[in-house]
Amino acid sequence: MALTVQSCSQLPTGKLPEYIKSSKSRLYNIIWSSSSPPTNIYIAKKPGDASVREAMIEFINHLHQQYPSINVIVNQEVADELMHELKSTTTTTTKQDSKSIQELMDPLTDHVIYTGKNEDIVDKTELMITLGGDGTILHGVSLFSNVVVPPILSFAMGTLGFLLPFDFKNYKQTFREVYEGRSKALHRNRLECHVIRKQIGKSNDDDAEQEEERTNIKKLKTNGETSIPMPTNGSSDDSKKIKEMIHAMNDVTIHRGSSPNLTSLDIYIDNEFFTTTFADGVIFATPTGSTAYSLSSGGSITHPSVPCVLLTPICPRSLSFRPLILPSSSDIMIKLSESNRNQRIELTIDGITQPDLHPGDEVHITSEVAITSSGASSAGSSTHSGSSSTSTGTSSSSSSGSGSNNSGSYGDKNGIWCVATNQNQWSKDLNSLLGFNSSFRDQKGKKLHL
Repeated sequence: MALTVQSCSQLPTGKLPEYIKSSKSRLYNIIWSSSSPPTNIYIAKKPGDASVREAMIEFINHLHQQYPSINVIVNQEVADELMHELKSTTTTTTKQDSKSIQELMDPLTDHVIYTGKNEDIVDKTELMITLGGDGTILHGVSLFSNVVVPPILSFAMGTLGFLLPFDFKNYKQTFREVYEGRSKALHRNRLECHVIRKQIGKSNDDDAEQEEERTNIKKLKTNGETSIPMPTNGSSDDSKKIKEMIHAMNDVTIHRGSSPNLTSLDIYIDNEFFTTTFADGVIFATPTGSTAYSLSSGGSITHPSVPCVLLTPICPRSLSFRPLILPSSSDIMIKLSESNRNQRIELTIDGITQPDLHPGDEVHITSEVAITSSGASSAGSSTHSGSSSTSTGTSSSSSSGSGSNNSGSYGDKNGIWCVATNQNQWSKDLNSLLGFNSSFRDQKGKKLHL
C-alpha cells in the first residue's frame, strides 16, 4: 500500500450543483450539472480523535475502491497526520483499541490524497463531507467564508449533532445517494458581517473612504444582490471595495470580553435609530445559530427555514430589552458609542475571534440571502474561481425555505446546503438533543425519542 500527497492545484476547478425545490416539501433536490457526479470531495474531520481518524481512513479507502474517479481533498493538518501515522512503525504510537493506518487501508490500492492552500481547496471542492460534531461543520464552512459553499454531507461523530442527520455506519448508502443525485438538501442562511473601522486622526479623505464603504454595502443589497463576487452580474467591483467582510453560519457576537465595564452600543435597523443598549454584548444569530449561544442567552429557537435574523442581548442593564426576531431583509448597523469606557470590544464570528473593535467602529449585519418582492432570482450551475463564482446561464428558481408561494425566493448560490434525511429532522433533534418540553420526571432513565 502506498499513500502519496499531491497538490490540489492540479485538479480541475470544482462545479457546484443546482438546487431544485421539491414539491410539497421545504427540501431541495441536489442536481449535479450535466448529470456529472462530483469528482473533488473535501473531507473535514474532528481533530485528535482516533475513532474519527479510523472512520476517515475507512471512508477514503471506500472512495478509492468504489469511485476511482474521485479526488479526495483534505487540509494540510490532516494530510500531515496521515503521513505521520503511516511512517510510524512502533506500536506505542497506536492505542490498543485503535487500528493503524496500515491495517485500515487496502494494501493493493495506491492511495492519493490532495491538499494545498486554502484558496486552492476552496476553488476545487464540489462536495464537503464532515466527520465529527457541529463544531467540525462550522470549522469546515469557515474555509468558505466569503465564497459559495459546496453542499455538505455530515456524519455524526461528535458531541453535539443539531446539524448531523446521518450515522456513519450507513455511509456507503448515504454517499451513493448524494453521488447519484438522489439526495435532498435543507437550505440554511448565513449572515454577512461588514466592519467599518473608525480612522484615528482621520482626515476628510478618511471620511470619504468610510462613506464609500457604506455606499458599497448598500449597493450590494439593492434588489437582493449578493455580496459573493460574481463578475457576470457586475457586483464584484463593489464587493472588493469592502475591506472587512465575513459570513457567519451561526452567529456574530459583540462582547465586552475581559473588560470590566458594560459596552455601549447604538443599534440601527434599516437606517433608523432603534436603541442604545448597555450590556455585556449582543448576539446576531441565524436560525441555525438559534440553538447555540443565542439560546443560552435567552433567545428563541427558530426553524432553519424561517427567513430571519435573531437579535439577542447578553445580560442587558435594562430588563425590558428582550430578544427580537427581525426579517431577513433587515439592514442592521451597530455603532460602538464613543462614550464606551472599554477601549477594546471583542468580535467573534461562529466562535472564531476577529480583530477587536474600538469606540466609533461600525458593524453592519444583514442576511446573506435577501428575500425580495421581485420574485424568483435566477441561478445556475456555479464554478469556483478563487473568491468568485460564475453562472453558466442555466436558470432555475428556488422558492423560500418555508415552501410558501407568497413569499420571496432564494437564489441557489448563497447560503449553506446541508444534505438532509427528511424535513422533520429538526423537530426530532430538538426532542432528542434538548429534551424539549420534557418534565423532570421524564429525565429519569427514560429515552424520550428514538
